[in-house]
Amino acid sequence: MRSRVNFLIGARRGKVIWLALFSILSGLAEAVTLALVAQVAATLVTKAKRVLIHVGPLHANAPVGTLILVALALSLVRLALQFPLSILPAQITADVQAALRMTLFHAFARASWGEQSRDREGQLQDTMTSQVMQATGGALQTTMLITTLLTFLVLLVSAFALNAVAAAIVMAASALMFGLLRPLRAVGVRNARALSRSQLQYAGAAAEAIRVAEETHAFGVAAVQEKRLGRYIETSRHLFFRTQMLAKLISNLYQSLIYLLLVGGLGGLYLAGRGHVSSLGAVVLLLLRAGSNGQQVTACYQGLSQSIPFIERVQDAAGRYEESSPVVGAVPLSKVRTLAFENVSFSYRPGRPVLSDISFEMSGSQAIGIIGPSGAGKSTLVQILLQLRTPEEGRYLVNGAPTELYDRADWHRLVSYVPQEPRLLHASVADNIRYFRDLDDEAVGRAARLARIHDEIMGWANGYDTIVGPRADAVSGGQQQRICLARALAARPEVLVLDEPTSALDPHSETLIQESLSALKHELTLFIIAHRMSTLDTCDRVMVIVDGRLVAFDTRDRLQSQNHYYRNASLIAAGASGTARP
Repeated sequence: MRSRVNFLIGARRGKVIWLALFSILSGLAEAVTLALVAQVAATLVTKAKRVLIHVGPLHANAPVGTLILVALALSLVRLALQFPLSILPAQITADVQAALRMTLFHAFARASWGEQSRDREGQLQDTMTSQVMQATGGALQTTMLITTLLTFLVLLVSAFALNAVAAAIVMAASALMFGLLRPLRAVGVRNARALSRSQLQYAGAAAEAIRVAEETHAFGVAAVQEKRLGRYIETSRHLFFRTQMLAKLISNLYQSLIYLLLVGGLGGLYLAGRGHVSSLGAVVLLLLRAGSNGQQVTACYQGLSQSIPFIERVQDAAGRYEESSPVVGAVPLSKVRTLAFENVSFSYRPGRPVLSDISFEMSGSQAIGIIGPSGAGKSTLVQILLQLRTPEEGRYLVNGAPTELYDRADWHRLVSYVPQEPRLLHASVADNIRYFRDLDDEAVGRAARLARIHDEIMGWANGYDTIVGPRADAVSGGQQQRICLARALAARPEVLVLDEPTSALDPHSETLIQESLSALKHELTLFIIAHRMSTLDTCDRVMVIVDGRLVAFDTRDRLQSQNHYYRNASLIAAGASGTARP
């Protein structure tokens, strides 16, 4: 637990020290005030003018009025201390929440694509929201534990000063109760760990349900989807109930045992056979307050214990992302002259390679097509080209040097990508093309013209300020794809990778994309994964990938005469084209 708590508040030791100091001062002010109030009250009953104070071996005799003023001053001091005692925990907790979220997303943003892609839908969102909220609760419980534990100890020490026997009984009984309640706390931790897993599963199912909402409506399976999600909700409800019930039960049991503790303290005083009535009253008040703080200590400790699984989940996620972060090179990259794979192999599962022994070399300013049956490894090849994945065997070379040696900022500036499925931000067209990069309006307009989308944008009411993206004004699939193409071209890359850029487009959009690619083929290096053979018309050479192997890499004419797969694909495409004619 210590390492988890240090993970939460270790960077805020200064504030924690101040919190501890103010807690001790508040506890001392409360203890002395209670002792004075009890002894003054007992003295007033006897109508005496002075108070005989007994604190262990120390004795004093002071006027009642003076002690009342001292008690009033201490009460005001304790009142003033409540401001930092309220502000510091809130600051620490807010800082922890923000730091956890920033740490987690920082690690995720710099993690390898391979690690990011392994996360289930909604997993990062849930980790950064509900899991972090529960972990932040641990930080709040820690600050409360510090405050209440120190106050408890100060009150107990004060009770010792007034009557050591009663205070010893209270301390022993508190330790005994803490031990007796330990099994319940362990059950609470196990339930909290199960709740953490359950919330991640629920978040994944909810994110998936949102993503396939259109299909759910189309197939009329909303009731089934609701029932499926309901199972996750019910599991989380049951585990949440158990964790909250145990936390409350432990707190209530401790509260009830306080009265037994108080009676035991009084019994200790009686058996000791000594104690002035005023000091007896002070001890009773101090023990009662100590018991109340002891209850809060137990509740805070239980709350912290049940936060541990969520802290672990956040910590483990951040650690997993950080461990996968790719090596960052420092060699400048100003131009991409050659690209080469040397015996590159890759697999997602041991013993089941997706790519095997891929080798090729090419110079820049060429258009390269990539074809092959589904599952042949084309997308994995593209991800390695983009440095989204690292070869398990072999080397990926740029200008004759391993890619990992180059500066990542240079790499991202020179190598760009258009995915098969266009993904737009809920933002303006201009911001979608910029995509968080410092690009001026001229660069945005130039890219839109190259992508053959500028004229259509200017025809919209708000032009480049038109809001597009999920749940925004509808734009066609072809328009979305061309906006994504403009995004890829905006920073003037030297290498452009396109994953099936025309596979789902209407003929008009496909023609516009083809015009863009034809205009670009001599300005930069193109890699185009193609399902439609017509997409290869702009390509100088074509790679044929079958069963994870590069079986051919040549011009279209030579492949037509020498490669069986290419020839069959061309015949099928020609047949489909012929049947489509009226």
